Amino acid sequence: MAKRAETPAKSRRRPVQPRSHETSRAIRDAFVRLLDEKPFSEVTIREIVLVAGVGLGTFYEYFSSKDELARACVHLRTKDLLLALRRRRTALGSYDLTTGVTAAITAQAEIYAQAPREWMQHFMLERHKSERSHYLEAYDLFLKEWEALLEGASDWPPGRSTAEAALPVFSLMYGMFAHALIRGMPPDHFAVYRHQLVRAALGCLAAMVPSEASAGAMEPGGRRRA
Repeated sequence: MAKRAETPAKSRRRPVQPRSHETSRAIRDAFVRLLDEKPFSEVTIREIVLVAGVGLGTFYEYFSSKDELARACVHLRTKDLLLALRRRRTALGSYDLTTGVTAAITAQAEIYAQAPREWMQHFMLERHKSERSHYLEAYDLFLKEWEALLEGASDWPPGRSTAEAALPVFSLMYGMFAHALIRGMPPDHFAVYRHQLVRAALGCLAAMVPSEASAGAMEPGGRRRA
């Protein structure tokens, strides 16, 4: 039997019922597990459905190709990160910059530490399979979330642009985590790495806001600067 062509086509059925969500997730999880064993180019759809425990026809009900599956994996995992960041911010209530930045970075570190090898594959796929417009759209959503985090801090200087500060801080966090995951950092290293990243982010903010506003607000651990 001839192999079914894996050519891009319009998106297949979107999961609606709980069982549909479970099937879609099983396919995505199987794909990510296989990526941990071999390069993207060597993973076949037949292997994916075998690991997922579904039929070949079921795969094509949800995804038109392996590339579409890869893009779906990136999109949904990115959404999970964004939601974790937003939930942690809203759960804080009243907070200062040190508390807010620490909570945001911790929320991301906790997710990465649970499945670092899977997130390594996420960042690899993001670079090679995401469409530029989708990548930039997701990036902008994270920037907006960081702007909201800074804006909500009790010690954020009135009138100071949060957009100007959010860009380098988010870029720092994104770049450092992506680099650590791609290099294969062990899960037990994330606690130390998180602390280092918090210090770096707070130092970056301290360099960007007026010194009188940052005195006492930017020192990691809540200690006031002399």
